[in-house]
Amino acid sequence: MKHLITTYLYDVILLGVAMIGIIRFNQQTLPFRILAIAAICTLSLVILEDIFIARYQNNAPIYHIEAISGYTFYTLIYYHLFTDKLIKRFVIFSLIILIPFSIYNAIYLQSFIKIFPTFVNLPTLGLLAIMSLLLFNQMLTAPSHVPLLRQSVFWYNSAILFYSTTKFLNIGLSNTYTRDPSLDNIVFYLWYFTDYIFALLQGIALFIGVKSYKTHAL
Repeated sequence: MKHLITTYLYDVILLGVAMIGIIRFNQQTLPFRILAIAAICTLSLVILEDIFIARYQNNAPIYHIEAISGYTFYTLIYYHLFTDKLIKRFVIFSLIILIPFSIYNAIYLQSFIKIFPTFVNLPTLGLLAIMSLLLFNQMLTAPSHVPLLRQSVFWYNSAILFYSTTKFLNIGLSNTYTRDPSLDNIVFYLWYFTDYIFALLQGIALFIGVKSYKTHAL
């Protein structure tokens, strides 16, 4: 029952974030319109995940889709936030490499219908962490006139840095967890705690969207 409440609470939080994205869509700059679309897609996938678990006791296919779709959305946002052309090329290059690899992984390495896509998640999370640090560096070297806590980009980038590092650690230690069943609850709640914070920070980014940042970020 506790696990069920935890998952449904996540659905409610995602629904709230998606609604904020829809309501404020026209007030956002392009990167945060992409974030709004990503929030709607994430909500849809999480609902599908609940259905797959209830009907098939297996959510591996949804995780495979989430792994690459999330990375695609977030890197496209970074592409529009970065000003350095070399970094922009790096972002696009990573997509060109990882999208085909995720398909190859689902077919030949980690079965689309059976296995969690660790081989895709770990590199994408690592790359997102690097991108978030690069964007923080850009913000420090070219500060905006908008107060930091009023910048959507700050909240978005904080969300990515928190999510990518915490999830990377959680997945990276999964072998230790599987050897000790007593840690299952810790893994479960840490996983959803990370998802909660990530979604809430994205919601803040969408809620305080400021178009005036556009001239500094794009």
